[in-house]
Amino acid sequence: MKKTLTVLIFLSFSLSLCFAQKDSINYKPQTLNEFKISIQKILIETNTPGAGIVMISGDSVVLLSGFGKADVENNIDVNENTIFRLGSISKVYVALAILKLQEDGRLNLKDKIRDLIPEIEFNNPWEEEHPIRIENLLEHTAGWSYWHFAELGSDDPKPKTLKEALDFYPKSRVSDFVPGTRIRESNVGSAVAAYIVEKVSGMRFEDYVDKYLFEPLGMNDMSFLYTEQYKNRGVKLYDNGIELNYFHILYRPAASLIGSPKDMAKLLQFFIRRGKINNNQILSDASLQRMESSESLGKLSKLEIFKGHGLSNDASYYKGFVYRGYSGALPGGNAKFGYLPEYNLGFAVMVNASNEEYAVHKIAYLLKYYQTKDLLKKPIEADTMKYKITKSLSGYYTSSISKIDKLDFFQNIKNIYKVWTKNDTLFTQNLLDGKGTTAEYIPTANNEFKLAGSDRITMALIDDPLEGQMIVPGFLKQISPLWAYTLLFLFWSFFIILFTTVLFAFIWTLVYLFGKKKNKTALWISLWPFITNFFVFIVFLSISLSAQSRYGMFQLFGTANPISVLLFLCGICYAVASVWSVYYIFKNHRVKMARFFYFYSALAAILNLVFMLYFLSNGLIGIPTWI
Repeated sequence: MKKTLTVLIFLSFSLSLCFAQKDSINYKPQTLNEFKISIQKILIETNTPGAGIVMISGDSVVLLSGFGKADVENNIDVNENTIFRLGSISKVYVALAILKLQEDGRLNLKDKIRDLIPEIEFNNPWEEEHPIRIENLLEHTAGWSYWHFAELGSDDPKPKTLKEALDFYPKSRVSDFVPGTRIRESNVGSAVAAYIVEKVSGMRFEDYVDKYLFEPLGMNDMSFLYTEQYKNRGVKLYDNGIELNYFHILYRPAASLIGSPKDMAKLLQFFIRRGKINNNQILSDASLQRMESSESLGKLSKLEIFKGHGLSNDASYYKGFVYRGYSGALPGGNAKFGYLPEYNLGFAVMVNASNEEYAVHKIAYLLKYYQTKDLLKKPIEADTMKYKITKSLSGYYTSSISKIDKLDFFQNIKNIYKVWTKNDTLFTQNLLDGKGTTAEYIPTANNEFKLAGSDRITMALIDDPLEGQMIVPGFLKQISPLWAYTLLFLFWSFFIILFTTVLFAFIWTLVYLFGKKKNKTALWISLWPFITNFFVFIVFLSISLSAQSRYGMFQLFGTANPISVLLFLCGICYAVASVWSVYYIFKNHRVKMARFFYFYSALAAILNLVFMLYFLSNGLIGIPTWI
C-alpha cells in the first residue's frame, strides 16, 4: 500500500489499485524440501530477485539459507552471509538500547524528553498535561508524522551526526494528536529516542549498539552504516525491475539497518532465549516483556486490540498463534521477523525488491504455516455471554491521520466507511471499494468487536479527546453523510471532468476550424476547462516519466529539482486557471453557442474550482513539497 500512496501523489490515482484483491496463499508444504520449492515459486510469482530465510526452533537452526539472486546482472546467488537492508527493523535496536540503559538505572521509559534533551526542538500543544515521554517515542504515540517528503529526499552519502539529522527538518516534530491517545509510526521519533541514547550514554548511538548489542550477540555484519561488508556482500536493490543505488536514509536509527540471515538468526535466538546468549544475560526477561506490551496509551493499553502493540515490537496473528516481531520496508528491500515465545519458534525473511511487502507477506505466511502445522493450539475459552451494542455507532467514518505528509487528501477518500447496526451486530462497508464488501462484527465487552466467525477482537470504539468517538484500527473519525458523499463525488467527478474536457475541447476546436461562423468566445469557453486540466496532465506525465520507482518518487518530491519545481508551478497555474475559467465563462454567459456545451463548460469550470480548493486546503497548491 505504501507504494500505491506514493504513486497517487498529486492526484495520480490508480483505480485498479484501489480495488486490488488480496492474494490467497495456497502452498501447504509438509517437508522442508517442499517448503524450499514453495519459496522458489513465490519468488518467481512475485518477480522477486532473492530472499534470505531463517527458521529457528529452540536452540536449533532449522533453516538458514538464501534463495534466488543477490545480484541479477552478475548472477550472484543469495546465501546466509548475504547482507540485506532491513528498514524499520532498525527501530527494534533503538528500543533495546533504551531498555538496556533503563536496566542500568540511567533513564526511565517514563522520563519526559523535554527534561532529557531540551536542545531538541519539538511542538506538543498538550505538553503541560500530556508530555511526550520516551515510551511515546518507542510506541509511536507521540503524534509525530511518519515521513515528510523533505526527509525522504535527503540522500547524503556523508554520514550525518544524529544532531545534524534532527536539525535538518525540525518541522516534522509536531504532535498532530494528544500524545498517548493514538498510534502512528514515526521515524523521527525513533531518531530522537536514539539521540537520547547518545545523550545519556555519552557514546554515538551506533557505537553503543555495537558494544552492548551487536558484539555480545555475535552479529558481525549488522550495522546502521554503509559498510565495506555491504559493498562486498550486500544485495543489489530492485524496484519494479529497476536497479537502485544505496539509499542513505536521513534518520539511520529508524530505517538504515543492514544485516545477513545469519545475523537475524541470532536476533531470533536472543528473543527466544529471553535476552540470554551464551549464558550471558544481555537483557532481562522483564525488559523484553515490557517491550512486548503497551503502557503509553493509558486506559487504551488495556483494550485487547492494543495489547499486541509494544516498543517497536508488534503482535501478528496466525490461526490462533500470536507471533511477536517487527517488519521493515524501503526502496529495494523488505524484511520481517517473528517469534512465538511460548513455543520457542522464530522466523525471518528478507528480500531485495520493493514489491510492497507482497513477497515478504506470502513467505511469512508460509513460514507460519510450516512452523505451526504440527502444533496444538491452546483451546480458547468460549465467551458465551451475549453483549449488546451500548453506543450508537451508525454513521460515516474516515481517516483521521495519514502516514506521509500531504496525503490526507487521498486517505480521507480511500478510507470512507459506512457503519450501521442491526440486531446487535455491527456492519461496515468501504464506500470506495467497488466490490461492495460488507464486514460483520459481533460485540464483546468494553465496546470491542470480533469479526463474525472469528474468536479474535479486531475492532474497538474509543473516545478521543480531539475527535470524540473513533473506530480502531485506523483511528477513523465520524463525518456527516453529506461530507462522505461529497468526497466520493469529488473523487469520481474529478476523473470524469478530466477526460470529458478533452473531448469537448476537441469538438469545439473542430467546430471553430470547419464551421461557417467563427465564434472565438464560444471556443474559449470550451477551451478554458481543458486548459485548466492541461496542468493536471502535465503533472501525470511528469511523474510517470521521471519517477519510475519509489526511490524516484522520494527524490522527485523531496528535493528542489526541475521536475518538482515544474509541478509546483503547475499547481499554481491550475489554481489561477480554475478561477479565471469560472470568471470568463460566467462573464460571457450571453454568448451565442449551443446551451448544452455552455452549461457543460460552466459545470466543468465550477467543479475544477472546487477540486482546486480541496487540493489547496490539503496543502497541495502553493507549497513546495521539498520544504
